[in-house]
Amino acid sequence: MDQSNLKKRAEEILATAYSLSDALANLGLPEPSFEHGLPAILDTDSVQSEAGNGRQRLLQMLDEFRSLLTEPTLMLTPELASLRNPLISVHSIVRLGIAESFPPEGASVQDLAKKLNINHSLIRRLLAHGATHHIYYEASPDVFVHTAASRVLAENEGMRKWILIGAEELIPATLKTAEALVEFPNSEEPEHSGWNAQNGTNLPIFRALAAMPDRAKTFAGAMQWHAMLPGFAPKYLASCFPWGSPENSDAGLTVVDVGGGLGHVSRVLANHNLAVSCIVQDSPDVVLQGRDDLPQALHERITFQAHDFFLEQPVKGADVYILRLVLHDWSDKYCHKIITALIPALKPGAKVVINDRVVPGRHEAHYLVEREARDYDMYMLAFQNAKERTANDWVALLKAVDARFELTKVFQPPGSYLAIVEATWQG
Repeated sequence: MDQSNLKKRAEEILATAYSLSDALANLGLPEPSFEHGLPAILDTDSVQSEAGNGRQRLLQMLDEFRSLLTEPTLMLTPELASLRNPLISVHSIVRLGIAESFPPEGASVQDLAKKLNINHSLIRRLLAHGATHHIYYEASPDVFVHTAASRVLAENEGMRKWILIGAEELIPATLKTAEALVEFPNSEEPEHSGWNAQNGTNLPIFRALAAMPDRAKTFAGAMQWHAMLPGFAPKYLASCFPWGSPENSDAGLTVVDVGGGLGHVSRVLANHNLAVSCIVQDSPDVVLQGRDDLPQALHERITFQAHDFFLEQPVKGADVYILRLVLHDWSDKYCHKIITALIPALKPGAKVVINDRVVPGRHEAHYLVEREARDYDMYMLAFQNAKERTANDWVALLKAVDARFELTKVFQPPGSYLAIVEATWQG
């Protein structure tokens, strides 16, 4: 545990801030601002730059400093969560249509109230709370203008949907997780989750949402937006896995993208390497949409196939089977079934590539990095009684399925939220 005193911490923060400012100045880039946000070099894609690394170090040190000066009891109480959580106002700002109706040039509370037929006092209270989190800015009495954060809310429908599922699906589910754990101790069933307790259904979340089209549409839109964040970009998988020589298209490589959705990952792989041909597997309705959306130029190298990944894999003898953001949706019991279903199709030397989070082990990363991964672990527990996994968890899971799986690589590309877990089938 770090015992640095306040002065030493402050000196380190100041030195890092100066270094970051100098790095941006040397590149001719502006410093971050609440109005315009971050320069592009500081986004998730660029963490390996000097400036990107400086930003990460500064955020980590500032969080430690703030936590050090927070009364310990406040770390355990809802009051602290509300202090750090703009969602308590932003949810209403999105749900009431204020976010998407807010004009680019700013607006008065009275104009917004008239436009939306909402009490002006309520609008003012919501915007004023958001402004304390740098979401909107009160430029003059009762006149608010955009900040970088509020501009994202106004312009990005996916972000608004993400806010809605956070407030209306995730948080209620997390508050019911303890109830589910008490009622179903040690269960690995997806329907024994906080989300199920909150919604009073015995169906797993994805089956239940199928009968709730409005909620399902919001959920799908939010997930689609989230998957497009820079840290989830499939380019990391394409560039960091040895798919073969891009120049040699004769050495064909067959890749099965299990649970591959509309095929956006396979598109990136196929464009990255002419040697790769992909078979994208998902539910029948998703497969139909994927076929319709596929660019004509890729029709010969990407095909779609309806398949339930709990059933035996129908594509025999492929070189690589990808499970990207599939297994974190399931407990070990069901992951065991998904991986076992691949075995009859595997030839010696075939690769099973799991592209998913790897939760850092003790002291393997800064606690903020570990915290984010473990937050998602709690989300998966709340939604589907599922889990995120450490490297040791992945090793144990593969060994439990079949000892003929050899874990040959666990690698997290710089800038990516997801790791590449590579297992080779020894036959």
